[in-house]
Amino acid sequence: MAVFDPKEVIVLLDGREISDWSDGSDVISATFQTDDGEYVIGANGTGVFISNTNKSGKLVLKIKQHSEDNAYLSKLRNQQKNSIKTFTPMTLSIRDLLNGDVVTATKGYFTTPPAFTRGQGHNAEEWTIVFEQMNTEFEKGVA
Repeated sequence: MAVFDPKEVIVLLDGREISDWSDGSDVISATFQTDDGEYVIGANGTGVFISNTNKSGKLVLKIKQHSEDNAYLSKLRNQQKNSIKTFTPMTLSIRDLLNGDVVTATKGYFTTPPAFTRGQGHNAEEWTIVFEQMNTEFEKGVA
């Protein structure tokens, strides 16, 4: 049986911990933007693998509606939007302290702005950041 504890996952964006997650099984999502490559099969039935050098990745974070983390991310996004010349691209470090999985990324920019949604229930803020370089290391984990 594998073991997982969401409280043991640390997300650092520019060295600041982000931790006020909404509910759900996908509050932290780090994915690569493209496939690792393409295997092309010719008319004669033989193939060639074409490696993709794109190592960019996308991070999506779902934060509780009125969290300090939203205020911090909003401030960062406004810096990027209002003064791109002086904005410093973000770094990312995600560590599953229990199982050893790690995601790191550099040169991140906000891409899709969060929506303003309110109603008769909780509405998570969804933050999307794309990084020029992303790396993942998955471990066996605690069993």
